Amino acid sequence: MVQSPSGFRNNREPPESLLVQTPDLPVPTASMSNLSGIHVEVASNIRSKTYELFGGAIKMSLPADLIDASDLRQVPNTQEVFLSKDTDISYIIEVLERVEAGKEEEAVKFHFNALADDNSATKTEIELIEEPKTAPAGSSPPAQPPCWSLIGTQHVPKFNKSTQQPDIVKIFLLLWRVDAKQSDVVLTINVPMVTVSDGSAGGVGEEGAERVRSIWEKARASFKVDDFELFA
Repeated sequence: MVQSPSGFRNNREPPESLLVQTPDLPVPTASMSNLSGIHVEVASNIRSKTYELFGGAIKMSLPADLIDASDLRQVPNTQEVFLSKDTDISYIIEVLERVEAGKEEEAVKFHFNALADDNSATKTEIELIEEPKTAPAGSSPPAQPPCWSLIGTQHVPKFNKSTQQPDIVKIFLLLWRVDAKQSDVVLTINVPMVTVSDGSAGGVGEEGAERVRSIWEKARASFKVDDFELFA
């Protein structure tokens, strides 16, 4: 039995920062031999694995070498948070109370705007919204609920930086509507496109964002709910 996350919210826990600064700790690199029982694949030069989230209740494919943020700091029990080893990209999976919206498209916009509010974004832009590609099939509730997709950009002031020099962060967001359990599952990938630190420019740029887009698409296709008691 999976322990249900407590304290469902229709607003996110305010993040410490989209660009989580990780200490210089030795991080073990997973090898094929020590991943027994975990599905690992190499595609588009990005090695991925199937993560068992929330005690195995949800499964999803993400890059294989992510750092589990709960090893570095406390993470709310309604979230799973992972950090890239080599960049400031972060991956946040959340189980939230279902957002009631007149149109389904408004629900995915709500989650994007809630993130912008949490991060005091000075400017936002939605570039793409896609409705679910296929109707759920099979079991009821379906193991792969309907998924809405959004790509957008937020200008986010960081730490002691002025609002005139915000970081430009591309947001890759997926929203699964678990209607039978009155819940939303949200994946947010925060990709720093342009950052400024001590006068030096950084960020992953367009090439890095394209790599993340392939990760985002694979996460959407691989998502599966194995235990609906998560939402009890």
